[in-house]
Amino acid sequence: MRCLVTAIGSMSAEAVIVAVSRHPGATVVGCNIHPPEWSAAARLVDRFHQVPSARDTPAYISRLLEICASEQISHIIALTDPEVDALSGERRRFEDQNVRLCIPSTPAIRLARDKLALYRCFSGHPRIHPIPTAELGWELPPGFPYPLLAKPRHGRSREGHIVIPDASALAFWRSRLGRDAYVLQPLLQGEVFVSDVVRELDDSLSIAMTRRELLRTPNGAGMTVKMEPGHECDALAREAAGTIGLHGCVNLEFLVVDGAPLLMDVNPRFSAGVAFSLMAGYDMVANHLRCFGAGGTIDPVIRAPDAVYVRGMVEYPSGTSHATP
Repeated sequence: MRCLVTAIGSMSAEAVIVAVSRHPGATVVGCNIHPPEWSAAARLVDRFHQVPSARDTPAYISRLLEICASEQISHIIALTDPEVDALSGERRRFEDQNVRLCIPSTPAIRLARDKLALYRCFSGHPRIHPIPTAELGWELPPGFPYPLLAKPRHGRSREGHIVIPDASALAFWRSRLGRDAYVLQPLLQGEVFVSDVVRELDDSLSIAMTRRELLRTPNGAGMTVKMEPGHECDALAREAAGTIGLHGCVNLEFLVVDGAPLLMDVNPRFSAGVAFSLMAGYDMVANHLRCFGAGGTIDPVIRAPDAVYVRGMVEYPSGTSHATP
């Protein structure tokens, strides 16, 4: 297997690269928008390529196709939402080069990345309850309380979030934001639970491991987490992934308010904290690849330890693996 891992500057990159490299006979090629000297994970790949931003989709796709041809790539693992979006729209061009995109189907990605469509999908569900969501340009539904949170409809990582305290602020932002580009939600307080899910395409087997995020960065990446073995979000995440039709390893975020889990976000990619599930004993990366034809069916879930994990950082000269004291 010759695997191209994109966006190796992302928080999940090192864990994913190490896990892929354990696959028998694997060659791991990495790419990023920055030069290798700027990416800590570049030291872990067999070869590195600098690429345009995925937001410049034509240039990005063209460069990846060149890399796939020169490196004889068989599988691509995308680590960020813009890359998943870009790749899903150009699936046929990679298939024509016999390259397997290890991402869910295009309809499932589009549903997962659309906060309003996701709300509508689950608004009448008997078990999975989404955070109430309305279009920015609509009149607020009855019982929609202030303060509100305005989010980009297809946003990611808390980018572009705006707190709206009252009706006058809502009128102000309605006149300045794209009414179809933003949605409104109540600004709820609760605890964030993240479920890593691996699901086979035919739904013959799916597993989930859930963690409670004790400390998060401002853009929503867990820094200190507590594994929650047997949590009710395990079953909810598996059912939601099946309803959407997701495939491979994805992650779902729940906001638990007064003991009740509300579906907050669905990310059709590895979570930034997938390393926590790996540390807890389940190889999300190897089983993700199995979902895309890289050797057998996925492993059954194990019971995660009732443990707290902390993300740390080290410093070292570029091009080495030596951490500072």
